[in-house]
Amino acid sequence: MTMQAKLFGRRLMRARKNRQFTQLQLAERIGTSATTVSRYENGLSFPSRRRLNEIAHFLEVDIEWLLTGIKED
Repeated sequence: MTMQAKLFGRRLMRARKNRQFTQLQLAERIGTSATTVSRYENGLSFPSRRRLNEIAHFLEVDIEWLLTGIKED
């Protein structure tokens, strides 16, 4: 995967840990497996737009930040 996917994965992991959720808890909330969440966090795969929206909503972060590291004003 690309550097973008790896950076996205790091931000996803940070947001998940900041909210004190396990990969399994996040996976259950967004309707996927812990393996899939692990693949996202390790930059091995990337969520669909719908799933990305679910992740951002559940973790209470901006999609823009997840994708780019830049917070929207």
